[in-house]
Amino acid sequence: MSLKAAIYDPYLDTLGGGERYCLTVGEILLNHNYQVDLFWSGNQEIVSLAEKRFNLKLEGIKCVPDIFGLTHQKIDLIEENITDSLQSRSKKHINLFQRIKNYIHKFKVLSEYDLVFYLSDGSIPFLFSKKNFLHIQVPFILKQNIGEKIINLIKVKFVRQVICNSQFTSRFLTDFPKGKINVLYPPVDVEKFSSSEKKENYILSVGRFDNILNAKKQDVLIEAFKKLCQNNSTFDWKLILMGGSRDLPQDNHYLQHLQHLAKGFPIEFIVNPDFDKLKHIYSQSKIYWHAAGFGVDEFIHPEQTEHFGMTVVEAMDSGLVPMVVAKGGLSEIVTESENGFLWQTIDELVAKTQLLLGTPNDLKKIALQAQESSQVFSKQVFETKLLDLINK
Repeated sequence: MSLKAAIYDPYLDTLGGGERYCLTVGEILLNHNYQVDLFWSGNQEIVSLAEKRFNLKLEGIKCVPDIFGLTHQKIDLIEENITDSLQSRSKKHINLFQRIKNYIHKFKVLSEYDLVFYLSDGSIPFLFSKKNFLHIQVPFILKQNIGEKIINLIKVKFVRQVICNSQFTSRFLTDFPKGKINVLYPPVDVEKFSSSEKKENYILSVGRFDNILNAKKQDVLIEAFKKLCQNNSTFDWKLILMGGSRDLPQDNHYLQHLQHLAKGFPIEFIVNPDFDKLKHIYSQSKIYWHAAGFGVDEFIHPEQTEHFGMTVVEAMDSGLVPMVVAKGGLSEIVTESENGFLWQTIDELVAKTQLLLGTPNDLKKIALQAQESSQVFSKQVFETKLLDLINK
């Protein structure tokens, strides 16, 4: 008889790195005799869309009604000129009677599951399955009063393990018992990426075209690339910005803003690529740029940094030299001058890139080291450690 598991991710429709993480958990559970449900009341084609985007085998995962009732509120950064988070998730206001009724319903539903894997949006839910796993990808700094702290302490009692995506994220979890906190780096299916023997002069950056939380800040990369072009009249490199857009491209104001900034320069946009296209561009590129966390004080706003960086590992495994902001969880992946480079300012990124372009032998040597070090984050390692946590 198969076991029952459920997964909850309030950001599922963004199909970003966090969604790949959660759905990889789903794929692994399917392969280990679990029946897997997805608490999701949105687009019912989300599983098939995720299969194509992430190249996962998710046949058998079933969408069931979302019992947690989180909704999202969208704010347009360009129109409203707001510099903080573009998107937040919140619960609809309900009265006490309805809240009690909802908890009873949740208890009945969740108690039927052997395992629940819940991606936190910064809050701690009441979970009632046999084994409850709370996954935290964003190092939120919670502001709580005494009453909220007491309630959260009660909620944590129901959580078997808290799973973080990096050591950086785990450092901010001061409200959880240390014995329950585990770091499980996101899985990268390294066997599915490869480096082309004939690479092109491409600088690549992969990241969604929006500004929620740890924005990928493609505008910063466009500015840096313009400086590279202006510093060298014979510059023959192209910047490729590739990533997902939840809105149609013509309705994505941030994407339109970036395209306007890029006019007149060899900068290409690839929106909502499938996995084969993603792999192909990775394999052909030589350098990987990443700007998440730029200009952020990681101690005041850790949630606005890159908490791990799955695309960085994918790039490394594809033979690209990563050049990433020296903040968040990225320094757990990249070691300066060994398997990539760290930077803090646009001028530093430009200078280090120019130096690397002028020393092709170093570029090849560091690319090989990047490929080798990426194996630490393989899907196989992830599966082994996940199953160990489940069977603890």
